[in-house]
Amino acid sequence: FKSHPGHQCKANMAVEWRNALSNVPRGGRTRIAPTPSGFLHAGNAVDILIIQALAAHFGATVLLRLDDLDEARVRPAYVEDVFRSLEWLGVRWDEGPSGPTDHAAHWKQRYRSGRYTELLAALQAKGVLYGCACSRREVRERSSDGVYTGTCRHLGLPLDDRHSWRMRLDGDGLVEVPGLISGSRMIDLHGVMGDPVVRQRGVDGAVGLPAYQVASLADDIDRAIDLIVRGEDLLASSACQRHLADVLGPGRFHAARFVHHPLLLDGSGGKLSKSAGALSLQAMRKAGATPDALRREADSMLNMLFRT
Repeated sequence: FKSHPGHQCKANMAVEWRNALSNVPRGGRTRIAPTPSGFLHAGNAVDILIIQALAAHFGATVLLRLDDLDEARVRPAYVEDVFRSLEWLGVRWDEGPSGPTDHAAHWKQRYRSGRYTELLAALQAKGVLYGCACSRREVRERSSDGVYTGTCRHLGLPLDDRHSWRMRLDGDGLVEVPGLISGSRMIDLHGVMGDPVVRQRGVDGAVGLPAYQVASLADDIDRAIDLIVRGEDLLASSACQRHLADVLGPGRFHAARFVHHPLLLDGSGGKLSKSAGALSLQAMRKAGATPDALRREADSMLNMLFRT
């Protein structure tokens, strides 16, 4: 793997990131939230190590959550790998499952399906949802950049399991995403996502699943998470969740601050991906590797993000 172009910090240029954050209030709550849809890779590890470092600096409480709502993509081996990888990285957490058995018994996201349905009902009551018959393939075919163009927005399709549910973006679609110390970023949600899906269509007669955006927002609200650390590839998701929270009304999610870090890239300059077979932490462990290089990469990214 290699750093995102332009983000490699040479030793003589690196600034001690802790100094840059010395005036930020201590405490708070953050989370580690991997998706067990494959074996974790180096990019996942650096994200986790950045969260651990920031939490240690602030004395923040760390929650472990597995984003496993889409159970068709989850395998027991992937869940086991999350805990083995965290142990190998030396990462500890304060709340959440202690291991795979505890996770299966008490912490799976499907146990919170009632809460997600409650949030969807609140959005429906606001009159901002509509049914959409478009498949992902159809969206890609109709838009050169893959952004939904509003095909079904005015068709009056019902909110049922035959359709995905989308949230209508009114106005200019600009959403403010507050940073930890660097001010806010204005994201054109229209331009990067279009009207986002908040509930997937049902498959083979099953009830449609709440979208990642809804489940993640509900979990962060209910666990009082106020520091959210993610890769730059999830900046649009942060904007979407901020907009969802705005539509739902005043609440504690509005106090959350965000850190979006650069991504680790593969040898051809592409994003590391579980589905694309990126080198897994499991393979690194089996080869006898240590996480030292990953820790250095995490520290380098923090120095880049928080230069004084």
